[in-house]
Amino acid sequence: MAKTKSPRKKSVPPSSRHESTVEDKPPERGGVALVPATNSNVALTIKHFQHRRERSLAVSEGKRLYLRVGDEVNHLRYEEWGLGVVMEVMTSSVPGGTCLARVRFQDGQLRCFNNDLDNEACCYYFGVRRFWNPTHGVDAIRSKLFMRG
Repeated sequence: MAKTKSPRKKSVPPSSRHESTVEDKPPERGGVALVPATNSNVALTIKHFQHRRERSLAVSEGKRLYLRVGDEVNHLRYEEWGLGVVMEVMTSSVPGGTCLARVRFQDGQLRCFNNDLDNEACCYYFGVRRFWNPTHGVDAIRSKLFMRG
């Protein structure tokens, strides 16, 4: 029997091999081609910016809150409640969860409202208004109650 020579692959020294964690695929549509990292510092930098991008996406999906603790508010349709102060704000960490604000009004009642401006049930759309100048609000309520003549 005659032995046939099979083609052998030449061994390449480990220092000259092209090692990369990035696959050699063309970028997806609208994607950016990634350059293989040759240095560990570059890889750490890429990892850092990728983490920042993911975190910024998560923050952008957050809720827009209307009231904060300590804000003074009143209700447009229920003047008999008087002025209210936001006592507590609760925000769910679950995606799609609720945001609530507890307000103590002058009539002694503690009322709970939805606090997410992106929700159609937000307290703003139901008539709860914040005083931008709290002393002006106190003076306005005081004049309504005590200056009738």
